[in-house]
Amino acid sequence: MILPTREVDFVAYDDRGQAVLLVEVKSSHGPETSGLWAARFRRNMMAHGTLPAARFFMIATPERMYFWRQEGVSLTEEPPQFTIDAAKELKPYFEKFGQTPEKTSGQALELIVFSWLNDLADSGQSRAEEDVSLKWLSESGLLGALERTRIEFGRVQ
Repeated sequence: MILPTREVDFVAYDDRGQAVLLVEVKSSHGPETSGLWAARFRRNMMAHGTLPAARFFMIATPERMYFWRQEGVSLTEEPPQFTIDAAKELKPYFEKFGQTPEKTSGQALELIVFSWLNDLADSGQSRAEEDVSLKWLSESGLLGALERTRIEFGRVQ
């Protein structure tokens, strides 16, 4: 599958080459990030970008991760259906890479999110059973969908 432009940081593809999850990583911190900010950011990407169709969309910041289950392309400002405390969820990855949520940005944050996504794809269902904060990811079908994906880092073709 060839996509016209690079619009997101990661895409998880299923075994047929279809995009399952689109991920945008932003270094934004503090009060400038919120569910409303994420909804507007996603809407702008949908309205002005050339994104592949995907069942799930995620925006990751050092403090929060925002998730949507997508039913077609919507140009409305839909609030995220689920939000995770990224500082807590990504804590082992921040430590592994010698980073903190307050100081992490750019490629370091992308590497942390990429590592987390790959680990989630490997052990997501069992982690969701142990950690109630990941329940939505399981119930939405995202964890099951990630089990059969390859996650591409960097440029989308």
